[in-house]
Amino acid sequence: MMHWPSWLTWYKKPEYRDIKEYSAAVGSGQRALSPHGRHSMIPSQLKLERVLDNKTCSPMSLYDFYMYLMHIELSEENLEFYIWYKNYERNYDAASGDKDDVSFLTSESISSDVNLNEKASSSKTPDLHVDPEAAEQTVAKLAQLIISGATCARGSKCKLTCADRRKSSANNGFQLPTNGTNSTTTLTEAGYRKELNAIAQTFLIPGAPKELNIPPAMRSQALASIQTSSTPSHLRPVADHVYQLLRNCSHRNFVRLGVSNGTFETVCVATGLGIVLTIAGFLAVLLLAFTPYRGFHSRWTVFAAWPMWWLGVSLIMSGLRGSCFFLLLFSRRQPLPWERFTDAETGATQRTGLLRILSRLMIFDRKFRVKDVHLRDLQHKIVMQSLVAGAAFASCSVLLFIFLPVWSTSLY
Repeated sequence: MMHWPSWLTWYKKPEYRDIKEYSAAVGSGQRALSPHGRHSMIPSQLKLERVLDNKTCSPMSLYDFYMYLMHIELSEENLEFYIWYKNYERNYDAASGDKDDVSFLTSESISSDVNLNEKASSSKTPDLHVDPEAAEQTVAKLAQLIISGATCARGSKCKLTCADRRKSSANNGFQLPTNGTNSTTTLTEAGYRKELNAIAQTFLIPGAPKELNIPPAMRSQALASIQTSSTPSHLRPVADHVYQLLRNCSHRNFVRLGVSNGTFETVCVATGLGIVLTIAGFLAVLLLAFTPYRGFHSRWTVFAAWPMWWLGVSLIMSGLRGSCFFLLLFSRRQPLPWERFTDAETGATQRTGLLRILSRLMIFDRKFRVKDVHLRDLQHKIVMQSLVAGAAFASCSVLLFIFLPVWSTSLY
């Protein structure tokens, strides 16, 4: 079977998907969870699995993903719960030595389990004895876990300094401290119970500070099950559901913004310049065709408009995919939306009105180098595809006008 070269595969910006609407549709049965996650527009090197393994770099790192969920999508609880669960499962299995029940459930088995338990599940919330301080410590540890893993792990391809590499080697992988103990310490059943109660109080109970958006039957079944056992398998349907939300909504929206290296103002200016150049090309050809009179200029003068069409359409094609053509050429980017929230919190940006809009334009705004090599490759691919599309449009436009009977028939 013949495969297209990767640079020939046209990059299409992922469509925005509202996580609340998607989760509500899944919970009501209006749509499936899309278990295979067919996101061909997202390169394999930027898939969610690599982000969760901390093998991507700024602006596509795990920390960037967390900041996006916290400030833009307002759904950071999904990532926090999923990372907690994976560490809890790893620590539990390592302590118990039980390797028979490790794999995640498939979407089909999850659906069947929910249907089987829907009648048995109760809407009454189990009585959990939770220490509020322990719940707060759990959330703080989860945030610290993600922040401490901000440096790229081994296996990533990033433009890092030697100091960054040494730090990365020392912090390769995630281990969540459990109840103030080391991750390698075997906990008692009381320790597991305390942690599960804190997680239930934080994520699962209706009205919890970080309540997960999961189907009611799944929530009730999980709360009932963890009261009788600390086995991680009771929370696997919840973890799998949360993972599907991360993959099918949050991650695709994150990539959509991350690939867009310029602000809305910058992209609008660049795209507007492309539209002006394209229109100018057509006006130039029409002026050459009819001034000072028809047949005065040679047909070969049409090629004078070719550069304007080429550059104009190239700018438009880059803008339609949310990127600034000029920033892509130099692998530079402006601060992304979640990075600007940090500036606002620290008071770094105090401008308002027209000055605020002007400050967000490329020539005035701060610019950073894209550290993730795979994202840089994707951005270079967008540049090349835009240039090729612009050249094709310019050539077709020249062929359209060059054979019109409005040019001089003289050889000179």
